[in-house]
Amino acid sequence: MTELDRHDIQGLVLRGYRMPLAAYLFYRFDTAAGARRWLASMIDPVTTAAEWEATPAWCANLALTYPGLRALDLSAERLAGFPEAFRQGMAARSVTKLGDAADDRPEHWEAAPPFATGGVHAMLMVWAQSQAELDARLAEFGAQADEAGGITLVGFQPVAALGGSGREHFGYRDPISQPAIAGDRSADVGSDGEEPIAAGEFLLGYPDERGRTTTLPPEVGRNGTYAVYRKMHQDVARFRAFLGSYDAEQLAAKLMGRWRSGAPLALAARADDPGLTADGLRANAFDYTEDPVGYICPRGAHVRRARPRDGSPTVRRRRLIRRGMPYGQPLADAAGDDGVDRGLVGIFLNADIERQYEFVQRQWLNAPSFDGLWNAPDPILGPAGRDFTWQRRPVPRRRVGLPRFVTVRGGEYFFVPGISALQILSTTEARA
Repeated sequence: MTELDRHDIQGLVLRGYRMPLAAYLFYRFDTAAGARRWLASMIDPVTTAAEWEATPAWCANLALTYPGLRALDLSAERLAGFPEAFRQGMAARSVTKLGDAADDRPEHWEAAPPFATGGVHAMLMVWAQSQAELDARLAEFGAQADEAGGITLVGFQPVAALGGSGREHFGYRDPISQPAIAGDRSADVGSDGEEPIAAGEFLLGYPDERGRTTTLPPEVGRNGTYAVYRKMHQDVARFRAFLGSYDAEQLAAKLMGRWRSGAPLALAARADDPGLTADGLRANAFDYTEDPVGYICPRGAHVRRARPRDGSPTVRRRRLIRRGMPYGQPLADAAGDDGVDRGLVGIFLNADIERQYEFVQRQWLNAPSFDGLWNAPDPILGPAGRDFTWQRRPVPRRRVGLPRFVTVRGGEYFFVPGISALQILSTTEARA
């Protein structure tokens, strides 16, 4: 097993920082020279995956879009080494490859940052332990951008944990399950006890589950990965109204496949068991082999669709590393719609956008037909008008015409280069 070069890998790939505050800054490159100066100034501040003795006060990571790489005057040979999905970007593939429909389509996305028009070239991600620390780092990085010149801030997205609860706006605990990566000494097994997955499923330049190494963009690919950024608005008032008051928690659990505490239905079928989540391995050590019909966990439940857990090589090769946080203020209990924008910013890391993220989104989450179900896209993320079947004896319970709870507000595909690649990209050598 090849050990990972943690000093050359950006930190967010191998660890979730678990800091309460973060911000995403989006830039456009106006001149290649200015952009390269900026990248050079960011190499030292970028947090690597090297082991640390204590959690720092802040972390920062950086990612680039394909238009951003072109704006750096990257050589034609290196540009051609990137896969088609990344080169085209999310907006171009939203309908055909992601299955986005209705208001999720790019023509309805927010104007800033300008994802729909390919106007974002770089994303700087900053996490911090306190607001004062975050403000200080943002001021420092802002000054660095101004000093470099030739780049323009075109978007800013703050995010924050909801009161330290580890939950998102609908009340579900998140995230819970993450894969372990082979060669990463910090994790012997995944959060569900699953054997580590080949590093090449998440990092470029390493063998994948089939023993194959992904074709790399020359000299800038190794130790990099691809990050999918997806901003999703959550209609909390509508979700609460749909749940109603009678058996609301049970319905919420059936829609998700987990109780809002994080306890899976597969291990807590009749009632919530919050104690399960105190042991991450125990809360994730389950599959659906004893529940093929869906009497315990509905076949269309979100977590069952996002990861069928059948133990097959196919499912292992669709895994994603998830880094995300809520944005916006929480809606008070029992409050109606207050018009405030709130939701979740998801960052999904994978080595093959088309085979991993796009497949999961199109075939498992957005597909109207799934495991014998019809007109049944994901009950949490899907469009308005879908149905949800709650399998039970003697007669299934069916909810018809579900309203929309989540709407995509924007997104893009990013390349997260290794540190040595950042060094190349920050010089004129990138043009060679």
